[in-house]
Amino acid sequence: VVPQILTNHADVFLELAKRMQEYGYRCVNLNLGCPSGTVVAKKRGSGFLAFPEELERFLDEIFEKSPVKISIKTRIGKNDVDEWGKLQDIYNRFPMEELIIHPRLQKDQYRLPVHMDVFEQALEGLSMPVCYNGDLHTTAQYREFAERFPKVDTVMLGRGVFKNPGLIDELQGKEALQ
Repeated sequence: VVPQILTNHADVFLELAKRMQEYGYRCVNLNLGCPSGTVVAKKRGSGFLAFPEELERFLDEIFEKSPVKISIKTRIGKNDVDEWGKLQDIYNRFPMEELIIHPRLQKDQYRLPVHMDVFEQALEGLSMPVCYNGDLHTTAQYREFAERFPKVDTVMLGRGVFKNPGLIDELQGKEALQ
């Protein structure tokens, strides 16, 4: 279990990271993926992606001072897929434990198809371990993904497990829940 932090204030992040360390956690996750309008309006979650210079300063501080390792969950931008290049350059500067990529824009919410072409480009250009997140709701979808991206060995199932609580068992070859 990795606790997730949703903030755009380095001091808040660092205080929470310190608390999580006191509870025995060795890693925390920064949520830059939440597309919720109320979160984005406060420049948090995927709303922070629209301010790459501020994001980079924030990451400089938290990576320099965090008492625990940091992973990041991100979307590929706020409004346009062309935002990904700048974000990728920023992410490559930091020694993160893992980058979890949900290849949608903030404005896509969960409605539009994922941008698998951008995810593919990200895999080629990133220097840290990458986890995929987005629309793996069935074993067939997972198998199709695994065939296309055999080097990605970590996925986040999220809403897929909510839709099908037996999905993980099914992926491990166990009998489907009835």
